[in-house]
Amino acid sequence: MLITDYLSEDLILTGMPHCAKEEALGAIVDHLIKAGRITPDRRQILLSKIMERENLSSTGIGGGVAIPHTSGENVENMIVAVGQSPQGVEFESLDGEPVNVIFLIVGSERAPRTHLQILATIVRLCKTDNLIKSITSAQNASEIFGILSGTEVK
Repeated sequence: MLITDYLSEDLILTGMPHCAKEEALGAIVDHLIKAGRITPDRRQILLSKIMERENLSSTGIGGGVAIPHTSGENVENMIVAVGQSPQGVEFESLDGEPVNVIFLIVGSERAPRTHLQILATIVRLCKTDNLIKSITSAQNASEIFGILSGTEVK
């Protein structure tokens, strides 16, 4: 499975400022709306679902990475969005450090297996040497997409 099957350049938000978790997630959801992947009337519902999951335990897995995820949205295909914050987001991550790269997964309850496969793929991908450092220092969405697509193994 390739995350680039569910991610495109227009779903990558770069240069996010240092901020709190909810603000960062709101910015990524707004980016999904701007890209036409989520309708504006679903914004608060989607954010509530994401934060409900975050309240169970943080999806900040450490190493500068967070993988918030939710399902139940009426989307045709799974969506993966990426938020890049060189300054870091306070995400209550497991290692207590700020998060520089956020992979947001928005899925459908009709495809729970795909949701889990994407999650596992991202976790494996994040173990690649210097990947997060490269994404954090990237200058634009095209560069991040290139880094991700060049790192994935088919």
